[in-house]
This record gives sequence, structure tokens and C-alpha cells, in this order.
Amino acid sequence: MVQRGFWAAAALVLACFWATIAVAGQPVPANQPFTVPNQSPLALSLVPFTPSAAALDPAGSSSLSVTAAYSSIFVQQSSRAANLDLDMELGYVSLGYAYTLHPRVRLGLELPAAFYWGGFMDGFIESYHRALGLPNGGRENAPQDQMRYDVSSRGKRIVSQDGSTQAVGDLRLKGAWMLWEGGGPALSLLGQVSLPTGDPDKGLGAGGTIPALGLSGDWPLGRFCLNANAMYFYLGSTSLLDPLEPDDVWAGSLSLGWAWSDALTLRGQLNGATALVQDTGVEGLDNAMLQVLLGVQWKPGQGQLISLAFAEDLIYYTSPDFTLSLSWGWVF
Repeated sequence: MVQRGFWAAAALVLACFWATIAVAGQPVPANQPFTVPNQSPLALSLVPFTPSAAALDPAGSSSLSVTAAYSSIFVQQSSRAANLDLDMELGYVSLGYAYTLHPRVRLGLELPAAFYWGGFMDGFIESYHRALGLPNGGRENAPQDQMRYDVSSRGKRIVSQDGSTQAVGDLRLKGAWMLWEGGGPALSLLGQVSLPTGDPDKGLGAGGTIPALGLSGDWPLGRFCLNANAMYFYLGSTSLLDPLEPDDVWAGSLSLGWAWSDALTLRGQLNGATALVQDTGVEGLDNAMLQVLLGVQWKPGQGQLISLAFAEDLIYYTSPDFTLSLSWGWVF
């Protein structure tokens, strides 16, 4: 899995090198990275990281966004300190609105919702993994299309769900302040607060407020555009993993888009985060998170962007086996 992560990162670095020889007058790529967060339910609640562009929309403009995703998740691990049993397919949708108050200031909010159930794709996922020579993580030994969401620590149940569930997640308030804009490259300070509107008993809420602070940078290079995000999440007020004590988390992304044409951008992206907890002996809790996302972005009209992406886990157990996402954004 480390080797796969190395080659994915190397591909992005190589593409950045070739980007430096791009010339002016070529198609301009979309500058927006893929915005879908990690769909593992614990990550979705505790690390609500959605990368964003550093460049802001014109002052006085509004933006609407809709992001939808569907994932297949399987983790079955236990130790003396903790038990993690996830077997589900998870659907996710979020609605966002933002307003640019000033050429350097943007405020917004995002409301997510999710549902999980037994699904129908276990057989397909097992065949897909066999075809590519990837491990199934024990999925082949479990009944297909079952639903389980059980997390416990030292005999205390943290989450215990064995049926289909749907709920609203934690409301996110967001802000951005552009620190620097150099006629192309841009750097912005990002702030975010997740409010506990979700239900931690269903595993779809953090059970506390999560403040976060980070940076976003854009670097246009002819037909290429490189975007990087880094964000720090303070988890000291959350109760979702109680009695386990989650660590504060660093999350980040590196995204490279290439303009096939003025309307179509091809994009590759890495999303990652540090581990939620340490020393439980359960990889689904102790491992860091790393995904690769590949997809396309299409501008169907003025101010609109549609993104379609496929995500695969590069570090096992802390991210879904796969995620398919679709998003639509409109600036007006």
C-alpha cells in the first residue's frame, strides 16, 4: 500500500514538472479541486475535510454547490483495546452556499447528510479486487450485502447499528481570507467550525464542536493548475469515540488539473490525514488516511462546474474500498 501511494505521488510530481514547460494561449483548466470528503463514517464525522481553491470569486457573488457520493466500506478488526466492524454501503450528499463579501473575504456554510445500508455491490467489489490483484481485507469471508456499524472500546459500545440509517450530519460554517494573489498564484487562509447537529449515536455526528484552520494555494501553469490544501482539526471537544481519546488531526490534499479543452479538465488528486487515535492495535483506527482520486470536470455554462471522480484507498481500512462522487457548483 505504501508503494501504491509512492507511485501516485510520483505521478503528480512528474505532471507538475511537465507543467512548467506549458505555454500561454492554451485552454485554461478548472481551478477547483475535488471536494468530496473521506467517506469512512468515522472520518466523515471527525475529519470533515473538503479541499477548496485559494482564489476567491468576485466580490458580491454567490455560489451554490451540491456534492453526492457513494462508497463501499468493509473493516473487521479487533484488539484488546478496541473493536471496529464496518460493513456497509454509504451514500452522502451535501448542500453548500457561500458569499464573497470582499475581494479577499468569503463566508459560507455546508449541510451534509448520509445514509448507510447493506447495499448490493459486495460481489462486484470482490471480483474487482481479484481482477487487480488487490486484497479483500477479509470481505470474502463475510456474508454479502450485510449492514454492520459497530465500534467499541474495552467493553463499552461507542456505535452499534445493524440496520439501515439516515441522518443529517454536522453543519459546517466556513470562511476564507485571501492572503496573497499574484496575477495567477494565490494563497488563502481557511477557517471552519463544525457544529454538533449530527447524531453521534448513529455514528453520523462528532458529538461536539470541531474548529479547524488551514491554508489553500493555487498555482496555474498554462494548461495545468496545481492546488494544495492543509488543515488542522481540533478534536478535543468531541465525544464520538468516547472512551477512546482522538488525536487532533492534520489533513491535506494535492490536486493537479490539466485542460483537455476550455470546457473539460482532467484531474488527479491525493487526499490524506493523520490517524484518529494511537496504539489501539486496530488499523482502521491507528492508520493514517490516504486516497487517490481520478476524474473529470466539465464547464457546461457560465459559472458552472460539474465534477465526476473515482476514489481508491491507498492506506487500507481508514478509507472506503472505493468512492464514486458527483458534484455541481454554480457561481452567480
